[in-house]
Amino acid sequence: MSYRIEDNTKIVENNIDQKASIFLRVVAENIINISTPKTPKDTGRLRMDVIKQVLGLNGKVVWGKRYAGIQETKQFRNYTTPGTGPHYAENAVIKVVELTSKIAKQAGLI
Repeated sequence: MSYRIEDNTKIVENNIDQKASIFLRVVAENIINISTPKTPKDTGRLRMDVIKQVLGLNGKVVWGKRYAGIQETKQFRNYTTPGTGPHYAENAVIKVVELTSKIAKQAGLI
């Protein structure tokens, strides 16, 4: 008696990679959506210059202004927009980490 075995490893790997890339895109988008209302707004440029980039299994969210790091870490006295302040990105990431199981299900990873 003979058996034929078919190796579908590449198909499975590609499927998982595709779903992981979708997962990263959704995570990055959620970080932006959660952080935007808390991002200091004075002229609105910091909120508008957020870049989401996902290439395969690598992703990043970047606030495209030189002063973004200072706004993220330093508490200023008077913010022009109520509800905004420092740690807008860090707090958004913390909230998204809490949602990873839900996002992974949406992406088909679990």
